Amino acid sequence: MSPSETAGRLAEGLAAQRDGDLEAAVAAYAELEARSPETLEAPLLRAFVEIEQGELQAALPRLRRVLARRPGWYEARSTLAYLHEQLGQWREAAEVYQAVLDEGGRPGVALQLAHVLEVMGKLPQAMALLRETADRPGLRTGALSSLAQIAPEAIGDDDLAWMLERGRGEDAPIGLLFALGEALERRGRHAEAFDAFAEGNRRNRAALIAQEPSEQRDMTAPEAAVRRLSPEAAEREAAAAADRAISVFSRSFLRANEGHGSSIAAPIFIVGMPRSGSTLIEQILSSHRRVQGMGESPALGRVIAGQFPMNLLAAAGPDHYRRLAEAYLASMHARGWKSSPRFVDKMLGNHLHVGMIHLMFPRAVILHAARDPVDTCLANFRKLFATGNELSYDLADIGRDYVRYREVMAHWDEVLPGRVVEVRHEALVADPDAAIRRLVTESCGLDWDDACLRFHQTRRPVRTASVAQVRKPIFKTSVARWKAYEDRLGPLFEALGRYAPKRGD
Repeated sequence: MSPSETAGRLAEGLAAQRDGDLEAAVAAYAELEARSPETLEAPLLRAFVEIEQGELQAALPRLRRVLARRPGWYEARSTLAYLHEQLGQWREAAEVYQAVLDEGGRPGVALQLAHVLEVMGKLPQAMALLRETADRPGLRTGALSSLAQIAPEAIGDDDLAWMLERGRGEDAPIGLLFALGEALERRGRHAEAFDAFAEGNRRNRAALIAQEPSEQRDMTAPEAAVRRLSPEAAEREAAAAADRAISVFSRSFLRANEGHGSSIAAPIFIVGMPRSGSTLIEQILSSHRRVQGMGESPALGRVIAGQFPMNLLAAAGPDHYRRLAEAYLASMHARGWKSSPRFVDKMLGNHLHVGMIHLMFPRAVILHAARDPVDTCLANFRKLFATGNELSYDLADIGRDYVRYREVMAHWDEVLPGRVVEVRHEALVADPDAAIRRLVTESCGLDWDDACLRFHQTRRPVRTASVAQVRKPIFKTSVARWKAYEDRLGPLFEALGRYAPKRGD
């Protein structure tokens, strides 16, 4: 192919990928791989598509072939590290980032390496690297922001003074504002902390509203598969998904379709609202010798995409749900589920899919991580999420989202009474020994394992927003945290309606 033909075909693939036409994108990249093998951008971008499609195992050898031909290509190396993270191969991801640092390239990779070390439970190493990186010009903001999220107590007075000064003005990084909130809250300066959280949320929400359509699918990074919706679009999608779940999965639909799923009881699903104590539940269960924690896996959503509504079994076939179950289990194996008899999938958005889980895995355990409504919503407001969660940056948005989630959970309680087991965060905090024993033996049907009481000592990767908290014994400081901010939560109380606390609570 001539250089102009190569450039044109590459542009066609990029345009198709940006528009979501992944088949056309793959066709363009495959042609370039065959006819212009020296164009290494084609296999790299094809690996991006495979990551977006969930075909992670296919992307891995493709990236390795690219790097064999161009070993120092940073974009390919960072994509390989990202892919290792998605596959739960944290040691391999750390090795890639460490190699880039050792070779003297891209000092900002230190922040990515620190995140991987944090996920791996190597908090002292992560904090030491962040402290060292904070002395580098241009990296101080990111390093101190990350350090404050891991351990706000590690932010000294000089650090805080610098962060406060850097946090003034419209050019202050959004992540720094959330980190400031954490550090100020740690010192009991709640009014200033709330102002920092509120400003970070305001700016992030404004950025989501103002983004151009092209920004919603940035094809220049391995995270390109993530869609960044405006809050309005996200709320429309959330409302439509909730309505669909409630309308399709009626009691009669479920009864007509039962009895055709898998007999395997391996999955333990944790569903609910973000920041509801789900990571603690997973950490407890994953400390059991017969359970593997798989984190927040998109596998179920991808497997069942487009599978409902449907015309009962006449259209689906009697083995429809069993095939879906097998596809889901295969995906979990590809993502790192090994030989453990049980595994935990804590993709919280699967609260919309309880009906499908029941039909696919009638013997699977479904746990509902439940926490005080206001504490749950405030915890979302206090957190800058890496991706998604577009309704977490405004108190009224969060309140309406919480009400929708509770309506869906109430529907499952009505049409599948007793199928979902509620695990109250406050009960775990109030009497950990008793609550953990009930969770392990009664809710999940596991033999007792003393390691579940020592969950904070379990060295397994944890990549959620609660990564630092589950490395510690259970603490009570997060219960009723909202009362320190009560006079600022009016919009949330109004949106929560009947879930808002009564006066005097």
